[in-house]
Amino acid sequence: MGENNKKQLILQAAREIISEKGLVKSNISEIAKNAGVVDSIIYHYFKNKEDLLFCVLGEQLKTVTKELLFHFEGIMGPVSKLGKMIWFHLSMSDVEYSNARIMKNLLFECRSNKNFYLHEGYKELKNYTGIMFNILKSGVEENYFREDLNLRLVRDMIFGLLDEESINCLASKEVEKTTPDFESIMSLILAMIAKNQHSESASANGESDKTSRILQAAISIFAEKGYNKATMLEIAARAGVAEGTIYEYFKNKRDLLFCIPKEQFKYYRDSLQEMNESDHPVARLRRMIQSHFCLFMTDRDFMTIFLNDIKLNREFYTTEAYSYYSGYYDDMLNDILDKGKKRDIFRSDVNNRVYRNLYIGTFTHLAIRWFVLGRSTPIEMMEEFGEATSLLCRALLKSPYKSSY
Repeated sequence: MGENNKKQLILQAAREIISEKGLVKSNISEIAKNAGVVDSIIYHYFKNKEDLLFCVLGEQLKTVTKELLFHFEGIMGPVSKLGKMIWFHLSMSDVEYSNARIMKNLLFECRSNKNFYLHEGYKELKNYTGIMFNILKSGVEENYFREDLNLRLVRDMIFGLLDEESINCLASKEVEKTTPDFESIMSLILAMIAKNQHSESASANGESDKTSRILQAAISIFAEKGYNKATMLEIAARAGVAEGTIYEYFKNKRDLLFCIPKEQFKYYRDSLQEMNESDHPVARLRRMIQSHFCLFMTDRDFMTIFLNDIKLNREFYTTEAYSYYSGYYDDMLNDILDKGKKRDIFRSDVNNRVYRNLYIGTFTHLAIRWFVLGRSTPIEMMEEFGEATSLLCRALLKSPYKSSY
């Protein structure tokens, strides 16, 4: 038997056993027996059982990525490619005993292990998710998607939603198939990211919008260069107005500088007052998001255990604890969503369960990147939290550009 053939037999045996039993309950002897080799041969190719698992997933991801790229043949435009990738990803959970479904089970095992993110196998996952990132980037460049999107955040939110869909199908058994959710998923995603030409162009003609653009440009230029080195010409160029236009709204550069905190703190005051006092569905949703994030962030030990040992553990979804977990979201979210629909603020076609998946998936992916991988600064975390909150609200609204929320 050739060396390469032995390695492939080991990978195949490990794939089937670990995807069925999980890493902890699998053992090297059983894998060796199924592969037709002795135990010691496995250690010739792999450091340990964990290394073997990560290599198995890496090989699976290579195959799945090639298959996805084949499905892209003849597909034109970023919106169509986005839909194709989401459909492809969903379908992997729906085909019983398929290689792709095995890959989803392996992902459960790997993504709950922080060592995976340091392994070569993780590069294959990055290659796969990178395809989504490039689709979103093309959508912005080709004027289909909003230019102010944080593409990394949107990518994480989409994959977070898709992960929760897989959990619904493979772990909690809430649904038998995920592809019937395709239209509901695309509706939420496009509501978050699609460009609304009519509403945006109408807004751009308003005087208040022109003032806002000048202030935002000033904040950006002052932050980059410092107040003393910044020029009104640079601010005008960034805002897309003539330099003389700035003086129609502000006396001079000093006046512009001090208008920034005036407007910002007025906005903060009004927003906080509205969030705390209003029964508006969007204000209630923002309060829930803020409370949810703060509760988890202030209990780092619980969050670490939850992300590493519970959230991606398939056994969790068969326990009584899961009913408390799902009830925590369902009770509050459904009340907010249903009242928002009744008041004609939220779109009536929003699927509450799919939106819950977007909500939970967003938090899970951000928390993993922030705390398991440790790849964001506190300032970046706060910025992404604000952006994620706005996108979660935008996904629901009937008239997102007319809303002040």
